[in-house]
Amino acid sequence: MSQVLVILISFFVSTHEYHVTHTTIHYNAHKERIEITINVALEDLELALEDQTAKKINIGTVAETPNVDPLIENYFRQRFILSPNNRFTPYEWVGKEVSTDLHNLYVYLEIPNCNQGGMIESLYVENTIFTDLLPDQANIVLIEHGSHSHNLTFSIAQKSQSIILNP
Repeated sequence: MSQVLVILISFFVSTHEYHVTHTTIHYNAHKERIEITINVALEDLELALEDQTAKKINIGTVAETPNVDPLIENYFRQRFILSPNNRFTPYEWVGKEVSTDLHNLYVYLEIPNCNQGGMIESLYVENTIFTDLLPDQANIVLIEHGSHSHNLTFSIAQKSQSIILNP
């Protein structure tokens, strides 16, 4: 009976109609760091990693592929780039969290000491997450900087954008 239930559940959650990621970039002025949360469909990330490695990837299960965190981190380093004030600034891996419904994965990254007493006036963002695999992929980015917020949308046709943070 439990096998039938697993098969039915996997049938209903194994495909999804929309391919969207949601990213929040928050500037924490008190700690002078940029905090990044990327929310992706677990199924899409596994597809992307399996495409790169040619191996079955299981994230968030008892069968999770060993050393999956470096694979995920490397994937995002290749496809999500930030440059405050037009200076490429590498971010640090903080961790990942699988949603309780096993549908989404939250990836946490940060850029510590990114301001160093100065002011972040502009931000260049490149976001090509899943666009090489899913032609209808949309990547939505919310940037929170002080009392201002900016919404950006990325796609296969719109891979990068620059914004002025304090007009």
